[in-house]
Amino acid sequence: MEKSPKKPLGRKTKKTIVSVVITVLSLTVIILANIIASALTEKYGIFTADITSMQAFELTEQSRQIAENVKKNVKITFLSEKRDYENRDPYCKQTSVIANELARHSDGKISVEYVDIVTNPTAASVYGDTSLSANDIAVSCGDKIKILKVSDLFTFEVYSAEYQYISSSQSEQVIDNAIVTVTSDSVTKTAIVSDNSSKDYEYFVQTLEENNYEVSELSLEDDEIESDIQMIIIYEPEKDFTENALLKLEKFLVNDENFGKNLIYVPDIKGIEHKKLDSFISMFGIGVTDGIAFEYDEGSRYYESNYYEYIVCDFGSDLYRENISKDRYTPVMTGLSRPLYIKNESVEPLLVLSEKSGVLPYTADDSWSMENAVTGNICVMAQSFLGSDEKESSLIVAGSGTMFSEAYFVNALGNRSYIMTMLAQINNRSSEMISVSDKVITNFDIKADAATKFWIGFVIYALIPLMILGCGLTVYLVRRGR
Repeated sequence: MEKSPKKPLGRKTKKTIVSVVITVLSLTVIILANIIASALTEKYGIFTADITSMQAFELTEQSRQIAENVKKNVKITFLSEKRDYENRDPYCKQTSVIANELARHSDGKISVEYVDIVTNPTAASVYGDTSLSANDIAVSCGDKIKILKVSDLFTFEVYSAEYQYISSSQSEQVIDNAIVTVTSDSVTKTAIVSDNSSKDYEYFVQTLEENNYEVSELSLEDDEIESDIQMIIIYEPEKDFTENALLKLEKFLVNDENFGKNLIYVPDIKGIEHKKLDSFISMFGIGVTDGIAFEYDEGSRYYESNYYEYIVCDFGSDLYRENISKDRYTPVMTGLSRPLYIKNESVEPLLVLSEKSGVLPYTADDSWSMENAVTGNICVMAQSFLGSDEKESSLIVAGSGTMFSEAYFVNALGNRSYIMTMLAQINNRSSEMISVSDKVITNFDIKADAATKFWIGFVIYALIPLMILGCGLTVYLVRRGR
């Protein structure tokens, strides 16, 4: 039986096939263009435009220079999957973009990876920190690692003791600083006095070591101070020192008239008598008062009913303020603090309380009244200078040890930034401190120049409609058989 010849395709069928082919080809071209554009954007930053008012997703010139000048291999590790981290908050997305922009400008020296420590907890063991969370970032170079917490990366606004939200991002500055720290070869030798002192400084020591301070313990009574020690810290001593120990401190600060040394003194809060030590400190124009500072001004108290802890400090001097946010007020706070008094004009009052502050004496009885004890502007941190502008040693007295504690360093306060900036400057490490303004993202945050606005308008209102019209016209003509 002969096969019947195939029936030729009808005109309608041909039109349908051509329409389908054109549609498939159009979709294929669009998909391929999107894939190519995404790849180019990922690698070269092409086809991206940051039109936020503060250029929140774009590197500052200072950050670009840091990335371009990195000579060692640096790894920025987010301890979450990329999608999970970026979806948590617009500021998390901004932080991720900033990290990848730094990598893109580093000529391969900086890499970014995302590791989920929730599903892969062994990954956290590399960093030797049991308190890591999925919100943390690790910046590492060889064996040097710096962990960045949420409180390091963002500034928080507080509605109440139970609720706070991210108001701005300082992640660009913080990641910049971390890169500089882990790649730096400079080390500041620091000694913490071990005899007579409390041991409540572990977190502060950890922070110092993360920032290239080589910390060791020193017995003033038994040890000689090595010549390469740059800074000595006396932290809440529980006993007085001998005259011999204090003579060592004086020689350390004078340094054969070469100066260039630094002493940090944090008195104890218990009111233990230190006649010799207080007399030594007093020689440099700073006195320590018997008692505890209080804050009567409700607006300066974090907790309304607590007059002694989480007290907002005012700046008595402009020194060391450059890394404190200028866009949003990030407070430096003090806890239980010994009041300080300044004995001469050469001393800088660094941090003070409000005009409604005062002193609770250790000897206060039932007749004592806080309202009547208000004297105002109680100093809680001061600095004295020895030598000249060319050769200078510093003595800094901080009335509160809690200023340096983990609770005050990590709970969205300005303490860490202020104190670490202060230490960097007095130890001649200012070049390592990066200052980038906080970035703010709002719900309607668009700012563009005239040229950018023109091209956005052209694409939305002209190019896209013309492309749709062109596709529709093509299909129509094909269907009409022309």
